[in-house]
Amino acid sequence: MILTVTLNPAIDKLYQVDNFTVGSVFRPRNMWVTAGGKGINVAKVAAILGEKVIATGFLGGKNGQFISEQLEQLGIINKFVQIAGETRTCTTINDSLAHTFTGILEPGPTISISEQNCLLDNFQTLVSSVELVIISGSLPQGVSSEFYGEMIKIAKAQGKKVILDTSGSVLINSLSYSPLMIKPNREELESIVGKSLKEDQILKIAKEIADKYNIEIVCVTLGESGCIAVTEAGHFYLRGPKVEPINTVGSGDSFVAGCTVALVQNQTIEQVLKMGMACGTANTQFAEAGKVSKGLVEKYLQLISIVRD
Repeated sequence: MILTVTLNPAIDKLYQVDNFTVGSVFRPRNMWVTAGGKGINVAKVAAILGEKVIATGFLGGKNGQFISEQLEQLGIINKFVQIAGETRTCTTINDSLAHTFTGILEPGPTISISEQNCLLDNFQTLVSSVELVIISGSLPQGVSSEFYGEMIKIAKAQGKKVILDTSGSVLINSLSYSPLMIKPNREELESIVGKSLKEDQILKIAKEIADKYNIEIVCVTLGESGCIAVTEAGHFYLRGPKVEPINTVGSGDSFVAGCTVALVQNQTIEQVLKMGMACGTANTQFAEAGKVSKGLVEKYLQLISIVRD
């Protein structure tokens, strides 16, 4: 059983608009409305791959009700804490001709201290019944940047391992709690060190983070250039197949989901990383974020190259 945490979920709206420009009126060629947020995307992909998943976090209002209904339809166990505020909506405009993605991300509701305490109590109960915990995404307003660290501490106290996928000060403040795995992308890692990084520098920084904070797996995703991973078993460079993406939103979450599924199946670290890459690549072939097919994942698994340093 897998537990995903999404403290700042959203309804994701994706519009396909050709030749999009600012200041004009458009009629989308297509649109999709789905339950979103990084942890929810992880849950959706893991469920597609056949794993049992519990999802928790904060949900509120009619938007929260919509997300709850979608989770039920997907067979994901809904253990979200209900809040007074309204869950946010995030909008993406995909111009397939210009190959651009324009995102408008609402900040979301402010979470009260009592709601936060309710979440922590709920989390402590849920952790006991799962094998692996995935904490993903941004923190909502009103929640301290130390909150993820507190959740990691609760999980580790019960002997559970945690994958953390966040960024900025929230990631920095959580490293000392030593999650099992982190997955910054290149831009997120560069924002931490405050400069652009070449691949050899990325490896050096990833090694320093792994050693300093006792993190078993540090994956740095590089988009179409693949992934660099530092693990206790060695350092790995992965390259995926060349594909024409339909939508790249959610590919990082799908990467995390693939790694998660392989970890709970006790696969080798090479298979864990390849499964992540395969799921991340498969997600690019769908308009919806956090969606793959088993067939595409199996196909891409055979096409991923992995080199151990």
